[in-house]
Amino acid sequence: MMMQYTFSSLGVYMDKKALLDKFIDELNRELNTIAEAAFEAKEAATNSESKAENKYDTRGLEASYLAGAQAKRAKELRQFIDQLSRLQLRPYNKLEPIESMAFVEIESEDAEKKYIFIVPKEGGMKIDIEGVAVLMISPESPLGQGLWHKKEGDVFSIKLKGQEKEFEVIQVQ
Repeated sequence: MMMQYTFSSLGVYMDKKALLDKFIDELNRELNTIAEAAFEAKEAATNSESKAENKYDTRGLEASYLAGAQAKRAKELRQFIDQLSRLQLRPYNKLEPIESMAFVEIESEDAEKKYIFIVPKEGGMKIDIEGVAVLMISPESPLGQGLWHKKEGDVFSIKLKGQEKEFEVIQVQ
């Protein structure tokens, strides 16, 4: 099911599925980088040159901890990508509170518009769709917390870079 929405201020279509697919692509790139780093750290930990030369030499041990942490992160990221791939996207109506997987248009008090896609976790990414920057944020982020359970027309304030900033929810899809 294709879910395309026109945001009047943009004059372009935003497709939630395309947004999600692009986000998953970015996460897969991150996963590949982490998996390669984990492999390299494991190789360094088991390399004969990493063998401790004295009781203060911890190179091998440190490389082993790093490899383990990176492998754990890779596993978590792989599970999250699988979870995202199985998600069923749905449209929102203007009476529903904003939650995960909502696509939101907000406007700041100084008329700056932002386009937000709230993902379950692993946000903090900016994705370009049809020349429009879309922020992928998690509900735990300051902006995600400010948006959580708001509706179209609601106004909220959050502290960004030490300053209070007010936003209005223009549209939710």
